[in-house]
Amino acid sequence: MVSVCLGELGVQSYEYLYKMTMAEFNIRLFAFKRMSTNRELLVREVAYYSMIGSHLNPKKLPKSKEAFWQVGRDVKVDKERVERMKEAMRKAVEQYNNRK
Repeated sequence: MVSVCLGELGVQSYEYLYKMTMAEFNIRLFAFKRMSTNRELLVREVAYYSMIGSHLNPKKLPKSKEAFWQVGRDVKVDKERVERMKEAMRKAVEQYNNRK
């Protein structure tokens, strides 16, 4: 909690940090997440229109911004990708355990 307050939330001193209530922390954290999402949406807009504006093959372009870059809680991960990631982790752990 201390690193989040001092780093991301912009609390200036330890004294103020220890006087802060949990409600104030939650309000600041909610505002930080909202600002981060808005910043990511802005970056997505710029990236999407810079890709659309360039001379790429129109058949290979994504049909919507959501297909191009999912933001926030709307991010969907397909089951195949999750299984591949789990398998890669299993192999890495097995290699680590059998390294001698």
